[in-house]
Amino acid sequence: MSLSEEYRRQLKWRDWETAFDHCPISKGQRVLDLGCGPGDLSKILVQRGAVVTGIDSNKQLLEIARNNCPEASFLEMNLNSMQVEAHSYDGIWCSFSAAYFTNFKDTFFSWQKALNTKSWACFTEIDDLFGHIPLSKKSQDRLVEFYNQSFFAGRYDFRSGHKIESTLRDCGFKVTTKLLKDKELSFDGPATQEVLTAWAERLNRMQSLKLFFGNDFDAFKEELLKCLSEVNHNSNCKVFCSVGIRN
Repeated sequence: MSLSEEYRRQLKWRDWETAFDHCPISKGQRVLDLGCGPGDLSKILVQRGAVVTGIDSNKQLLEIARNNCPEASFLEMNLNSMQVEAHSYDGIWCSFSAAYFTNFKDTFFSWQKALNTKSWACFTEIDDLFGHIPLSKKSQDRLVEFYNQSFFAGRYDFRSGHKIESTLRDCGFKVTTKLLKDKELSFDGPATQEVLTAWAERLNRMQSLKLFFGNDFDAFKEELLKCLSEVNHNSNCKVFCSVGIRN
């Protein structure tokens, strides 16, 4: 399954309706969709009246996005060094991309320069991806170590979700945050077979996780998938939707 196909499969598990209803989009607003991927959410932004510019660094996903949502504009750029017109956008939409910037406060300080004085920013992000029980204490301890390694190596912040609200406040935004339901990432009870398959594919893609666990990777993968399939499974993983408004 290609990355774009996997993204589209995941759409049905995300509570996007709540996220979009939480976001103050109005007709005619110029909106940046940062980390737009195949453009599925850009399309919803357009349907809600926004004039959308999607930005991503993946050329193949952008080709799909242009076919998927011809009403939007799409640009190939690295989000860490993107160049867009200053003070010319009304909103920033960013879903599941902020965690890739472990220096997110500095990154957002740069991104917000694209916004005008009366604007908004909406971030949907995960917190504690592997926060599922029952997992052995050994696995939980190793995951904390993996989280820290990923953060300090500048690869990914597995605790990003709960930090975004304070970053927006520090940049002068009035913020409201909601927790989103998610049938794949943040759920209790046993996962469906389709969700288990998606998790297995996610784990197989995570090369840094494989390198970290080494010869123990297969055993960890088996343990996590078993955990997700248990009747008594509980999730500490959260999906945050934080909206900051600047008047």
